[in-house]
Amino acid sequence: PGAQVVRRRGVTFVINKKDPRFKARQG
Repeated sequence: PGAQVVRRRGVTFVINKKDPRFKARQG
């Protein structure tokens, strides 16, 4: 729900369109 997972250079980013301040980094 509004969250998009983007993989870039082996780093997984979670982009939340409802709350742009929420930047989660995994990996």
